[in-house]
Amino acid sequence: MDPFSGAGTTVLAAKMRGLAATGYDVSPLAVFVSRVKTRDYDVGHLEELWGRLQRRIQGRTFSGVRGEYGELIRQALPDGILATFEGIDAAIDALPGRAKERDFFRLGLLAILPRYSRAVAAGGWLKWVVNRTKRTSIAASLADRVSLMLEDLRTSEIPRGNHWRVVRADARSLPDADARYNAVITSPPYPNRHDYTRVFGVELLYGFLNWEQMRRVRYQSIQSHPEARPRRPCYDDYKSPRGLNATLRKMQHAQLDAKILAMLEGYFIDLHLCLRECQRVTKPGGRIAFVVGNAQYRGCPLPVDEYLVRIGQSLGLSCQAVMAVRFRGNSAQQMGEFGRNPSRESVVVFRRE
Repeated sequence: MDPFSGAGTTVLAAKMRGLAATGYDVSPLAVFVSRVKTRDYDVGHLEELWGRLQRRIQGRTFSGVRGEYGELIRQALPDGILATFEGIDAAIDALPGRAKERDFFRLGLLAILPRYSRAVAAGGWLKWVVNRTKRTSIAASLADRVSLMLEDLRTSEIPRGNHWRVVRADARSLPDADARYNAVITSPPYPNRHDYTRVFGVELLYGFLNWEQMRRVRYQSIQSHPEARPRRPCYDDYKSPRGLNATLRKMQHAQLDAKILAMLEGYFIDLHLCLRECQRVTKPGGRIAFVVGNAQYRGCPLPVDEYLVRIGQSLGLSCQAVMAVRFRGNSAQQMGEFGRNPSRESVVVFRRE
């Protein structure tokens, strides 16, 4: 899940038509992106500010890093690249106008950061690569990105104005009142061991969090990766969905790591809590849609969509549909040992009675 293209331990609640869209991506990065994408803008004024910003940064050499950054950032953005990003960031901050307009350009800067990073996302981890991009091209890359963003604003038909509310919250314990929404749409992380605090670690540590804060987000996140160890609300009403325990025993016999087994057990507890909260905030007769991905470990399939249906039924929800929308191949390592066994991505739709 890419926070630059979606929303996400955040909640995006749209007041228009009583729709709530919740996600479980990396906060506060996803909160920032969601707010920028849902604000109302005067495109002409943004273009004027963009002209000012270009005059301040084009052809300028920034040197000397002023902020305090951890080792990951200094290694990922070396040789004047970090100084250039920081200098452009300062130029954005000096623009006149409102904070939302400065945030618009800062999003463009964050979006190009991976192009210059020596640590890039590879699956669920960061991988160190030889990256020969130079700081002299950063201003031009930003110009290309901002041009695309401005064009999106000119052509987008997304309703803007006072229609959206973006808040940071734990999806297992939402701040919303009971029976508030007509519908809820969400896509929790898949149980594939991807730690998004690592995948987006460079962006998070550059612009939002220090190392200790990022670790707290990592530990409290949905238990879809082994390092998560969240503090949860009470889940005394949770019952392991039929078939899950037998699947986990099969994986244990296939010598799956005990940490992964514990992760998978916790993952379905978190799905239960998230679905229970969605049920609480949805009006009777309303719909709840979860986008989930099945997985497999040691050649044993994990039908997440089937188990989610059983969790929903145990909460008193009525399953309206399970729609397979895509099939994802298993990893090269799994294919080599166990053959090619694609896993479903599904949309599971419930109705609150």
